[in-house]
Amino acid sequence: MTITQTVEIPVNRRIFLDLPLELPVGKAKVTVTPHVEKPATNDRKATKLRGLAKKMGSTLTVERFLEMRQEDLSFEEEKFERFFKGKK
Repeated sequence: MTITQTVEIPVNRRIFLDLPLELPVGKAKVTVTPHVEKPATNDRKATKLRGLAKKMGSTLTVERFLEMRQEDLSFEEEKFERFFKGKK
């Protein structure tokens, strides 16, 4: 006999099973096999966000982003050098 029951798992991770009356009383082997479904809402949100910047007109590429990052690092290094130039 196979019994399938879908349940909500609470925070305390305790569930109680109601078994059918036809089941004989006595020792029995019970197997619990959890089947966890991923919430579909997360996938939809990720899909909606994908390409959002492009739709808004952004032309930024990974290469340009890395160039901008390098420019910022160089600028910060120049500021640091000027600030600490005469201090030793």
